[in-house]
Amino acid sequence: MTEEERKKQQEELHRLTFEQAMEKLEAIVSAMEQGGVPLDEMIAKFEEGAAIAAYCQGKLASLKKKMEILVKDRDGKASWQEMEGA
Repeated sequence: MTEEERKKQQEELHRLTFEQAMEKLEAIVSAMEQGGVPLDEMIAKFEEGAAIAAYCQGKLASLKKKMEILVKDRDGKASWQEMEGA
């Protein structure tokens, strides 16, 4: 994949919602699991899937940070707290 193709892919990725990105990732994984995909295409799908997974992880980290900011203590003062289950 050329640098220009990677930039275009990143731009397209950043236009997606988290849910759309996850659906795209699931479709890629499904196609890879079914097999019958030529090696070159498999590598391209793997690269695309890795980029989507990184994007989704970044989105989740950003949302987690926003949630931590919004958590307030009993006095109504903003406080930094880890989200449970994180």
